[in-house]
Amino acid sequence: MAKRGNDKFRHQPHPDKKKFHKHSSNPHIAVKKTKNISKQEELFERYKEDLGHDYSLNDILEVGYPIIEAKIDIIASGKPNDVLQELHIFLLESVNTGLDTKLLLAQFLGVSINDFILDELFTLLENGLIAISEDDKYRVTAKGDTFVAEQKFIPVTSQEEFTFFVDGFSQTISDQPIDYLSKSENRLTSTLKVDFQFVQENWMEINKCFTKSTSGEKEIVDLANFKRSFVFPPATRFKNVFILIYYPKDLSGKKIQIKAYSNDNKFLKTETATLIALFSKDKFLFDFSKELELTEEFKAQFIDSSKEIEQEKKLAGEYKDISTFEHKELIREALLTAELAVYIESPWIRKATMEYFDAIKFFLEKKNTKLFITYGIDSRPINLPHRETFEALENIRAMYKDRFFLWHLPTHFQKSFPNRHGSHRKILIKDHEYYVKGSFNWLSYSGNETDSYAVEEGTQFFDNVKSFWQKIFSEYKLDLTTLPL
Repeated sequence: MAKRGNDKFRHQPHPDKKKFHKHSSNPHIAVKKTKNISKQEELFERYKEDLGHDYSLNDILEVGYPIIEAKIDIIASGKPNDVLQELHIFLLESVNTGLDTKLLLAQFLGVSINDFILDELFTLLENGLIAISEDDKYRVTAKGDTFVAEQKFIPVTSQEEFTFFVDGFSQTISDQPIDYLSKSENRLTSTLKVDFQFVQENWMEINKCFTKSTSGEKEIVDLANFKRSFVFPPATRFKNVFILIYYPKDLSGKKIQIKAYSNDNKFLKTETATLIALFSKDKFLFDFSKELELTEEFKAQFIDSSKEIEQEKKLAGEYKDISTFEHKELIREALLTAELAVYIESPWIRKATMEYFDAIKFFLEKKNTKLFITYGIDSRPINLPHRETFEALENIRAMYKDRFFLWHLPTHFQKSFPNRHGSHRKILIKDHEYYVKGSFNWLSYSGNETDSYAVEEGTQFFDNVKSFWQKIFSEYKLDLTTLPL
């Protein structure tokens, strides 16, 4: 490093500056200097010899590193309170002792037969922990016995808001807010767009982040609202980061080295790796004085965005919004009236699928029709299909094995997309007539208006349906020869 004095943090030229710039692509760094000189002095004293005698610490820049803050509406599933868990176990044990009717249980507890405590019997029935005979007597199932023996619990769902933060370059997702917001005018620009598609593609990481934030007590089941996933539009915040730039002292081929530190002198490993990769592509990464060039870049981005918006409008064409309770009839209508093919994509296959078995059989009995079902958000046992339902579905497929295609996406992706776990998308396509995209879980949610429910809206598109078939099959690398074209 050059002599140390009051001006030691001004940009120091390389010892052989003219020769250095003539034979290399090192940047001319023009920076609006920070007033935080004391912090720079501290970093200089601490890290000036960090890379040994072959390097000189020439620049310490204070910059704003982009972090995108997003808040989404979610449906979370987790452990109930201890009282509810104990109540379920108590009811199961009581039935096993012979209190096998609602009246006997009410008399034993000293409550009304319509008391809210006994309403939990319906929850036990719904989850297959008890069964009821024709004479209204309860019995504990094998699943219920295991539930008691292992002190299990029935997960409860709740609608919540979850805030997460995305690194503007590496796309790393975290639940930790920014410790120090930058006031520097030197801000790096991220091109990352955090939108609904980003949430869908990074669903597993967002879910892991949420589970970590709740100390493993909860996980995300679904988005609460497809159309309004974000509580407010994602906003870019800028984390205060100090960039230390080391120049090689000779021209032996060594590259400029970069290290990033936080406001509390913590080495930022991820940010350092990101900045090194960015700098290798853009030697003027830290030149914040190019106002004219930035203006031209903004104009180019604006033009590109405008073209993209127009293309999306052209692709979307005619459409209409679908409410939560319209979906159930829509899938039935598709299966009962389609003449070519129906495509259904859903993260889960549950008992609700049984409601469509008659319509599925009716559709497949038509000559030359094809049914495509893709499913699976991941390969965890908790997300496997409901066993009895899936077995019945497989029996139907065996009858129409040349025209009924059933793909478990996590398994399919192991060959074609090693980094994909599965899919969280919900799609319905009927012939070349229309397709539906939204948040309705086609094969796991019954969609009954009398049940407890979350808003699961969708959009029905009527144009470019043939192109949409091609898009889905190409994206997933499904067998294009089976397409109904």
